[in-house]
Amino acid sequence: MDNNKKKRFLVRQALIKKILFFALLLIFAFIGLIWFARPKISEFEKRELTKFPKITISGILDGSFFSGVDKWYSDTYPLRESLISRNSKLQSLYGIRSEQLIEATTEEPETTTEPVKPADPDDALEEGLGDVDVPAESAGTIYIAKNSGYGVYNYDATVSARYAKLLSQIGTNLAGKANVYNIIVPISAGVMLSDDVQKSIHCDDEDAAIQAIYSQEGGNVTAIPIFHALKKHNSEYIYFHTDHHWTALGAYYGYREFCKVKEFTPNEITSYKTVEFTGFLGSFYTDSNRSPVLAQNPDTIIAYVPNGADTLHSFIMKGKGYIECDWPIINDVSSYPESEMYSTFSGADQPYSYVHNETKTDGSSVLVVKDSFANAFIPFLVDHYEYVYWIDYRHYPKYCNYYGISDATISGLVSDKGIQDVLIMNSINSTGTSKLLDQMELIYK
Repeated sequence: MDNNKKKRFLVRQALIKKILFFALLLIFAFIGLIWFARPKISEFEKRELTKFPKITISGILDGSFFSGVDKWYSDTYPLRESLISRNSKLQSLYGIRSEQLIEATTEEPETTTEPVKPADPDDALEEGLGDVDVPAESAGTIYIAKNSGYGVYNYDATVSARYAKLLSQIGTNLAGKANVYNIIVPISAGVMLSDDVQKSIHCDDEDAAIQAIYSQEGGNVTAIPIFHALKKHNSEYIYFHTDHHWTALGAYYGYREFCKVKEFTPNEITSYKTVEFTGFLGSFYTDSNRSPVLAQNPDTIIAYVPNGADTLHSFIMKGKGYIECDWPIINDVSSYPESEMYSTFSGADQPYSYVHNETKTDGSSVLVVKDSFANAFIPFLVDHYEYVYWIDYRHYPKYCNYYGISDATISGLVSDKGIQDVLIMNSINSTGTSKLLDQMELIYK
């Protein structure tokens, strides 16, 4: 091939490449303009995607409207989900690394508008537990080693002191009316990893942080430390490998510490009927961009059914309203998506639920004010009280507003139901998250 022919060939080849490149750009641009095809939920990331911003004069003038459109466009691009999934698969081709430190990708969804009246209650039983719309209990930084994920804790003295102040406030308000207890649940790294490994991944001392909060919560709140009880059992399956929660066995050891303080005789673990669900891939798996290490090591959920009662009564979120219905305390989640199987416990994160244990007639009652870590703990309380109530502070104010309950506080519910014991139960991550404390402040009164 002479030089002229070679040059013409290279020019044609370059032209063809340019045409193909610009054709692909036009195709992807056209896909991006398809309004009706835009997703609203990311199944891969387990979150609600950005909504199209409201058009306001102030938003146009200060530029926030255009920034919102840009974020909406990129977040809801029709092919985004498949592109993220393919990127995860591509990364796995580099090989499975035995140790990784990953920043979780979960974003906090926006809150919904004011609820409307609920639909037919029967729909809840047919379609599941309904919509979940809460600020995320972020997994934060995830350390992956030896086929397991571990939540890494970072201490914030200012935010933690604010949490302690909230506890002191509710203790003071309920003094002489109800007994107030506090359990802070450690996350997995502090319990499961050695001190040297924790230092190497910059994980702060969970035990010291928990003790600091307990020391500031005031004399009207009884602290129930569980850290060392869990540490003693860290060779057992007390935290999930692919999710940030503890297992029901971990919750059981926490329950035994509660019984010591309350002077209850705890049930032996062998006294419960057990139910198992395999194939659970939780928040660590999702937030690590579907780590292939975790994908190869799914969890098995082992749940323990209370002896005194097996049904709860709940006000389940459905769309923008609520449906009142009965629900199993340990629900069959064998057909649920692999990422949602933790919702087997206690009806998941509903605004207000309760159990009436008819085997007891002493009028005893407890209210659990909680994040999702308490879901695996609540079934163990059922055998010790006639009434077990629980509320999720992230949803309870909306529930009260919807049903016209004027006093949407812990004190208001305690007075209304004549509750004797109040247990505040959150993970250590929740105690140091400002956005969650903003919501706690609404009801911790």
